Amino acid sequence: MTLSIVALSVAYATLGVLLLVIALRTTLAWWLKAGLVVITCAFFVVAFDQTRDLLGWPATRAMPARFQLLWARVVEPSRAYNEPGAIYMWAEELDENNVPSGLPRAYKVRYTRPLADKVDKARGEIVMGNAQEGSASEIEAFEQDMNADAQAKTETAPPAGDAPREGGQPVDPEFLVNAPQHLEFAPLSAPLLPVKTGR
Repeated sequence: MTLSIVALSVAYATLGVLLLVIALRTTLAWWLKAGLVVITCAFFVVAFDQTRDLLGWPATRAMPARFQLLWARVVEPSRAYNEPGAIYMWAEELDENNVPSGLPRAYKVRYTRPLADKVDKARGEIVMGNAQEGSASEIEAFEQDMNADAQAKTETAPPAGDAPREGGQPVDPEFLVNAPQHLEFAPLSAPLLPVKTGR
């Protein structure tokens, strides 16, 4: 946790205490005082969550339905360090006219071998000067990726006595609160120009 988050947390806590003192010394109805306290506490949680985005940490929320992939990095799973692996992507959302939003951000996506292969291929295309766009769909397609990943691990399983602990690779808890997505990559579509109207 950085000094910025600590400072903001202390500032919000101070405001909360001041609100509590004011509420106790006023003649407002008890339910109104209780409501103010609940709203203030909920605001602390929202403020903390939004502050994480300001620090530049990669978002673990769902990726946009369509985006331009600017760059990516694949971190392979490591049994030696008990790391489940992850895929980091720097992306820019595309609107209905295939125009980038101009607000790139970093995303952290759960690692699967098929997705890692797709990302590596898309990154190679970017290196060759071929811009890439991505599309995100929901969990059904993601489960197909996970099944393919599990099959690949079975085919390359280590010999008996050197198997990973039951349950396979450890899972990063922060991924459990975000619905996984299936990602596909293709050459970036040209922007759609507005239709010219005759005079």
